[in-house]
Amino acid sequence: MNTSRQQQQGLTLVELMIALTLGLIVIAVVVGVFFSTSQNSRQNEALAAVQDNARFALDAIARDLAMAGYWGGVRPIDAALNIRISAAARAAAATATGTCGPAGESPDVWLLDLASPLAFRNHGETQLPCLVDASVQANTDVLVIRRVSGIAAYSDDGLGAATGATQQGRFYVKTNQNVGSLFRVGTSFDLTGPADCPDADGISETCKPATTPVQVYAYTPQIYYVRNYLRSEGDGMPILCRRYLEDTASPPAMREDCLAEGVENLQVEWGIGSQGNNPAERYTSTPTVDELLQARTARIHVLVRSTTGNVQLSGDTKTFTLGDLTNFEPTPATGVVRRGFTATVQLKNFHP
Repeated sequence: MNTSRQQQQGLTLVELMIALTLGLIVIAVVVGVFFSTSQNSRQNEALAAVQDNARFALDAIARDLAMAGYWGGVRPIDAALNIRISAAARAAAATATGTCGPAGESPDVWLLDLASPLAFRNHGETQLPCLVDASVQANTDVLVIRRVSGIAAYSDDGLGAATGATQQGRFYVKTNQNVGSLFRVGTSFDLTGPADCPDADGISETCKPATTPVQVYAYTPQIYYVRNYLRSEGDGMPILCRRYLEDTASPPAMREDCLAEGVENLQVEWGIGSQGNNPAERYTSTPTVDELLQARTARIHVLVRSTTGNVQLSGDTKTFTLGDLTNFEPTPATGVVRRGFTATVQLKNFHP
């Protein structure tokens, strides 16, 4: 018997089709796992970026709010009487551009309003003039913070050599923690000057304090808001911005500095307390000027979206509640993820 033919083996057509089918199933599973892992990775990266941008935005606002009304030791409720403003500083502020002062209020009064360390525009109120622009987001709050820097630019305790230095053209507050004055440095800083701080009767006197001990702090007013800007791709990306005082410019100006991409909305609620050291007793989103001076805390809400549009799970059809802004529906964007974040800040300088 010829056994060579019996020893030859091969695949039948049915076996080949089964093998091909199993192979295709394995390939499909591998490809599905790959794409799922890739999608999850992109989504995790988007969520991480959203959290980072939210954290940066909240930290920036919280740091400024915690320092609001800091006048080098003079309490905010005493600032209007105990800190005088030099005539030269007022004249320079009157020429400043982009100050956002309300209609009918001169720029120097608005920019140098030490009696109002906080100014606020709720999303439903008339907006500040310099922010009435198509690029500024509708339905968002605007926050104005007036204060001096936390570290003295110049300090002299009268016992040793003075430390630090001032910069020509900048606005400063010099203080001994009881009285102070806001002035603009000319060619150099002189402790005994300037001599143009008017009293209640309009008579100019030396800007106090003129003797040691004294500290000098840079004046740093800022305005926070949300706007769109066009990136290289051409899309309108929401971003948290602020305006800061560039006082060495001629004339001085409030310049724009954008901080955190993807911030679509900013809302603030104010925890109001009564006189004394009582904690916040109620929250409001429409405080009066007097209520802002009684604020104990600020509750900050931000809505942040991913800066890329390739995320499968999307917040396009969702609505959000941020403080008193309810059922807010952001501008549709394909394939982005959105999250709301909240932080509460204690206003350390507002306790009588």
